Amino acid sequence: MQAMLRTCSTLLVLTSALSSAQGPALEWDAARAEHLLNRAGFGANSAAIERSLALGPEAVVDELLCVEGWIEEPFYARKKPSGDLRKYVQKLPEEEREKRMSEMREEDRAQLADFLDWWVGRMIAGQEPLRERMVLFWHGHFTSSMAAVQSSYEMIQQNQLFRRRALGSFRELLYGVAHDPAMLIYLDNTASRKQHPNENFARELLELFTLGEGNYGEEDVREVARAFTGWGQENGHFRFDPGRHDGGKKRVLGVTGKLDGDDVLEILLKMPACARHLAHALLAYFEGREPEAERLERYAAELRDSGYRIDDFLRRLFLDPEFYSERTRASRIASPLDYLVGSARRLGVAPDGSILVKGAKLLGQELFFPPSVRGWEGGWTWATGASLVLRGELAGLLLGRVSRRELFGGPKDKDEAEEESMMDGDSVAMTDASAPRRPPRGIGRLDLYPRINLTQRLCREREPSDGELARALVAELLAIPAPEALVRSVEERLVATRKEHGLGAEPWSARPELAEPLLRELAHGILALPEGQLD
Repeated sequence: MQAMLRTCSTLLVLTSALSSAQGPALEWDAARAEHLLNRAGFGANSAAIERSLALGPEAVVDELLCVEGWIEEPFYARKKPSGDLRKYVQKLPEEEREKRMSEMREEDRAQLADFLDWWVGRMIAGQEPLRERMVLFWHGHFTSSMAAVQSSYEMIQQNQLFRRRALGSFRELLYGVAHDPAMLIYLDNTASRKQHPNENFARELLELFTLGEGNYGEEDVREVARAFTGWGQENGHFRFDPGRHDGGKKRVLGVTGKLDGDDVLEILLKMPACARHLAHALLAYFEGREPEAERLERYAAELRDSGYRIDDFLRRLFLDPEFYSERTRASRIASPLDYLVGSARRLGVAPDGSILVKGAKLLGQELFFPPSVRGWEGGWTWATGASLVLRGELAGLLLGRVSRRELFGGPKDKDEAEEESMMDGDSVAMTDASAPRRPPRGIGRLDLYPRINLTQRLCREREPSDGELARALVAELLAIPAPEALVRSVEERLVATRKEHGLGAEPWSARPELAEPLLRELAHGILALPEGQLD
């Protein structure tokens, strides 16, 4: 059996060959390093950018692609091995049946919430960032929804399939998706039989997963539907029912024979339109714009020649100078999840994944509940007036300036009650891991959660001037070069506050009880700006 991951030594050889084949050497600076970390992962702070700058592009791309194993801590999804419990529950007395059904639904919701917390937690922690980036991409490409599947087990298993195959062979991933219970339920193939073939899976397989619009006909849809009759699932596992399968002759895209689903997949993979469609999806996703026709054809040909290796495709892309062009960098509107995870990583906070899951849902990106079979449209659809205001509020949550209860409602939780109790006590000295207990008058309330220290971080090496501090804060938080007008505005606020509180020439690090709430307030404003929504 072919190994799932290639060795790092082989990757290094490929890096050298691909880099030479691409022509001009890649210029490498902090802006390009940040661009790569934003697009191939979920953002990074200045320390990570400096490290990447020192390593160089080839080594950083090697690090993103060369991972040990496919996952460190697999999430265990609970599923009774004895079969569908609902059949047993239906035989119970009515009152007991309703109670048990309610308990089962609650258990399923809880498992889904636990898994999403785990998944987003991996993004926040930077665990295999490119793998998790690709899991999110495949979740939007091979879309399924919990609303139709109605079982967390099948949805979790699909997500784990994306994780296993995220950076490997698209052929293997496509085969896995065609046999995936969640996908077969979502697109109604479990009800497809030779007497009445269901065309939903066949149509999306051709249009969204492989070829794209205009590269097949309605007769192809009908014939592909026949080929996949009998493909279904039982208790979360793929099941082929030969009694439901249409074994007759079919004609798909010019190929005639007694074709089954596997035969169809091979036919699709051999079509030039398949490599072109996938290359377009990957280029548009990672670059945030339409690829030029010649460049698309080149990448499609290379994808096909590599045997649909996703890692080879991404290696070439991430070492392509065009990927770092001015029109590509910081030109993509961040999705809600990218914005929230990226902001958390730039700030250096580690909120519960469930908080960002809820925040992304408020902004219109509910994981496992995409709006349609096409997933989320993205781009400018994220940039509504209401959503931009709400993004600012969620940034305030990450900075401890907005409470979770204000955004999500409900009673005070234990952490929030503890914070308010501590706020009522005497002020104590701040350490590297804590925030000031009491804000100065006129600055506003500052929650102890999360425990970050912008003052200590930005003044660690030396005592910056107000202008230097302003530039450092803006550069730390934005994915674009620091706009001069914004830097001046932040500097003016620092100077005004210094005068208001009679700070004189005293360094900000000497007055953390004044500096920290102010820096968080300024950070809140920066992240809420339109410039803060780009990645």
